[in-house]
Amino acid sequence: MSEHPPIELLGERVRLMPVSVDGIDAIAAAVSLSLPELEQFMDWAVSHPTRAEDFVGFVEECVAGWKTGDSYNYTILDRVSDEVIGGCGLMRRVGPGAIEIGYWIRSDRAGDGLATETARIITAAARELDDIHAVILRHDAANKASGRVAEKLGYVEFDRMPVELVALGDSGIQIHRRLDL
Repeated sequence: MSEHPPIELLGERVRLMPVSVDGIDAIAAAVSLSLPELEQFMDWAVSHPTRAEDFVGFVEECVAGWKTGDSYNYTILDRVSDEVIGGCGLMRRVGPGAIEIGYWIRSDRAGDGLATETARIITAAARELDDIHAVILRHDAANKASGRVAEKLGYVEFDRMPVELVALGDSGIQIHRRLDL
């Protein structure tokens, strides 16, 4: 058991590394390639961030999150090419004893199991945290792909909540799923 997840997380096809200022240009490029899909369900994508300077605040928050233990955000890299293919994280924003996961995959790499592999890896990293007993995954009801990822990994729906429509594809219903560790 540990107080923080590992710095590097390895999967069969992906490598997860903490978000850093060194990768800001590659993050911006990956988001730019994926913006039409991201803005469907990611509230942060609605503002159309596509330039490196759009991500300075995000990167600063990510670095601070690691220091405080409030969040652990990773850049998802292709294990062979080292290209940025998405982002994911563990966030302590769902109450004591639980942590939330989130993820996105670059549009041209979506649909071949990378989101499931990534979610499996960060769920396993959450298991290693001393104070975590459950992992929470939240997604819009219209985001069927995230629902399938959650189901494949054994996350069980425990709540549905009406939410404000922010992203373009939002249904107004957010599904909450839980995996007890």
